[in-house]
Amino acid sequence: MPDALVLAIAADNAEAILEGERAFEYRTRPPARLPARAYLAVAGSGGVIGECELGPPARHTSKGWALPVSRPRRYRSPRALSEFGLARTPRSFRYVPR
Repeated sequence: MPDALVLAIAADNAEAILEGERAFEYRTRPPARLPARAYLAVAGSGGVIGECELGPPARHTSKGWALPVSRPRRYRSPRALSEFGLARTPRSFRYVPR
């Protein structure tokens, strides 16, 4: 059973998470299986630049569901999506085996 996901994210949002400046990720439709490890795939770059832990939705705001972010970790060099069994960046997220 997958317990991790590849999360498509904008470059500026990924940087804010990895720098510790952003405590929540907002999603219109949150993943059903949370908490989970989220691999951050920057849309358009074709690579995964880091990871974090996503908690269950904390609250619903005008931006969407607020998912708590913890334990961010940046990779020294981006990893290819093929390492996660994907050919391209998902539209929102995709479950992958850990």
